[in-house]
Amino acid sequence: MRGELPKKSLSKEEIIKRLKEYTADDVDPYSGKLFTIAFEPGVEELRDVVFEVIRMFAFNNMLDFTEFPSAIRMEKDIIDIAKSLMHADEDVAGTFTFGGTESVFLAVKAARDRFLLSKGAMTIPEIVMPVTGHPCYDKAAEYMGLRVKRVKVDEKSLTADVDAINEAITENTAMIVGSTPNWPFGTVDPIKALAEIAVDKNLWLHVDACVGGFILPFMKKLGVNIPDFDFSIEGVSSISLDPHKYAYTPIGASVVLFRKKFYKMFSQYANIRWPGYPIVNPAVLSSRSEALLAAAWAALEFLGEEGYMELARKLVSARGKIMKGLEEIGYKIMGDPTAIVAFTSEDLNLFRLSDEMAKRGWLFLPQKGIATMNIPPSVHLTITPIHDRVADLMISDLRACTEAVKKMPPSEAEGLLDIFGTIFSMLVPGEMDLATLGKMFAELEKVLGVYGDKVLKTLGIEKGFPKEMALIYELLATLPPEIAEILANYVVIEVFHRGI
Repeated sequence: MRGELPKKSLSKEEIIKRLKEYTADDVDPYSGKLFTIAFEPGVEELRDVVFEVIRMFAFNNMLDFTEFPSAIRMEKDIIDIAKSLMHADEDVAGTFTFGGTESVFLAVKAARDRFLLSKGAMTIPEIVMPVTGHPCYDKAAEYMGLRVKRVKVDEKSLTADVDAINEAITENTAMIVGSTPNWPFGTVDPIKALAEIAVDKNLWLHVDACVGGFILPFMKKLGVNIPDFDFSIEGVSSISLDPHKYAYTPIGASVVLFRKKFYKMFSQYANIRWPGYPIVNPAVLSSRSEALLAAAWAALEFLGEEGYMELARKLVSARGKIMKGLEEIGYKIMGDPTAIVAFTSEDLNLFRLSDEMAKRGWLFLPQKGIATMNIPPSVHLTITPIHDRVADLMISDLRACTEAVKKMPPSEAEGLLDIFGTIFSMLVPGEMDLATLGKMFAELEKVLGVYGDKVLKTLGIEKGFPKEMALIYELLATLPPEIAEILANYVVIEVFHRGI
C-alpha cells in the first residue's frame, strides 16, 4: 500500500507500466459492449483529434480568461452551437461547465436567487420535479439549502404527471423540472404542458436535456417522433445539455443556457472584496484546464452537422434492432424510449440477468424501481452509434442469458441479505426530522461497527467491487432509501479507503 511519494522520480516507462497495472480491471470504453455511461460513436479519427487538442491546452487555466482569451472564443462557439440546437434567440446566454451536475447547480442557483430576491424574505425554496428527475437536483438542493419534492409519473408513459407537478407547487416553489429524456427510461417529459404552468405561476422551468440535447434534434430530423422541448416554447427558463454524451466529446463537457442574460447573472460568482485579483467565476469550479473545453470544441467542429446526422442514423438503427429483439425474447419495453431504452420482466431476476451478460462482456445498468409508485425493477440501456455493429450479437447473448437465469436456484447469500435488510430496516424511524436522523446515524454507526465487514464479505466487496453485482443491487433495492444511501456511502468509503 502506497503511503508517501517515491524517493526517486519514476521514468516514463515505469509510470506507464504502473498505470497499466492499475487498469487491469477496467472495461474497454471503445468496445461497443457498454450500455451504461459510455457514449462511444466508434469514430477512431475523432479520438486522434481530441487527444492532440488535449495535449495542446492541458495547462491553460480557464480561471483567468484574460490570460487565455482562447477560452472565451471556444466557449462562445460551443454556446452558439448549443443555442442553435435549442432554437434560442440572441438574448439567450450560456456557460460551459465540466458536467451536467455542474450545469444543473448553476441553473438551481440562478432560480433560487431570483426566487429569494423576488420574495424579499428568507424561506426554504423548493424544486418540484418527477421522480425520474436526476439526483443531481437533490445534490444541488443539499448544497444550496433547497428542498426537493419528487412526484409520481404517469405509470404507462413514464413521463411527468403534469397534474401531480401542479398540485405539488406552493408559494415556496422556486423551480420545476422536466427531462428530455429522463435517464432511467429515456422518455421525454411534456415540456409544453409544464411551460404553461411555469408561465401561469411565474415559475422557473428548467429543461434537463443533458442526455438529449445533442441527439434528439438529429433524431427528429430523421423522422423520429420527438416532442418540442426547447426555447421555442414560452416559459422555458434554462436548459442543460452535455456535449460529453451524444456530442461524443471527452468526458467533462456540459452547457447550461439561460433565457435571459440577467438570469446568467444569478448563476455567476464575483468577489472584489479581498486584496487579491478580481474574481469572476462563470462556473462552479475556479481553476479549470482548458483542455476539455478545447476537446469539446474540436469534436463539434470535426463531426459537424453531417457527421452527427450519420451517427444519429446508426443510433436509430441500433435502437430498432435492440427493441425488436427485446420484444421477441419477451421483455416489456418501458414507455416510449428515445436514445435510452429500458426493459422489465415480471418473472425474471433482472439483477442476475445483468450479471450473466457481464460474464459475456456486456455491461447493463440494473434499476431497482419504486414499488410504491408501481415502477418495477428494470434494465437501462444507453444506445450509442457503435451498437449498430453489435446489436444482433448482444440480443443473441441476451436470449441465452435469459434462459440461464430462469434455471438459477436462490443462493445462500440472498438469505443473509434478508437478515441484513431486516436489521438495517429496523433503524428507520417513523418520522424523519433532524433529531431522529442524527439518532439513526448514531445507531447505524454501531451496527456497521459490528456487521460492516460481514456485509462487505457477503457482497464480495472486501477485495474490491466484484464482477457479479446482483447481490449489491438486491440489498439496496430491499432497504429503505434512507438506509440504502448511508450503506452505499459506507461501501464506497471503504473501497476508496482500502484502495481496492
